[in-house]
Amino acid sequence: MTGLPEAFQSLGFSHGPGSGGGVGGGTGSGIGRGSGPGMGEGSGGGFGGGAYRLGRGVTPPTLLKQVKPRYTAAAMRQQIQGNVALEVVVSREGIPVAIRVTRSLDPGLDEEAVIAAREWRFVPARVGDVPVDVIVTILLDFNIR
Repeated sequence: MTGLPEAFQSLGFSHGPGSGGGVGGGTGSGIGRGSGPGMGEGSGGGFGGGAYRLGRGVTPPTLLKQVKPRYTAAAMRQQIQGNVALEVVVSREGIPVAIRVTRSLDPGLDEEAVIAAREWRFVPARVGDVPVDVIVTILLDFNIR
């Protein structure tokens, strides 16, 4: 064990096989196998190594391209209106990479909301000058006009 004070070496502390000063096999200053300053597997700065949440120095992503969801014929016939809430991980490349329905409206409309959200594009969220994965909530409205 090199790079640690002798007192820590005698206690069995180690940086692990990773790089960047973290603990474990990952890169960056995190703990675990992921990359970045998070804890656990994955990337970013959240616990579990996952994406950041907005706040505490995380600037939100900026929408570049929005695709409107299609209204299904069945939902039109039933005159279903409202919105579908999606929890979306916007990657450091500005692409939605994980989408989860958090407020359902109708199974067919939920699916159309997810299909549309996959096509959205963003300027990535940032911590300082570094693009990061971030979790955001998107509301997609379905209103008959």
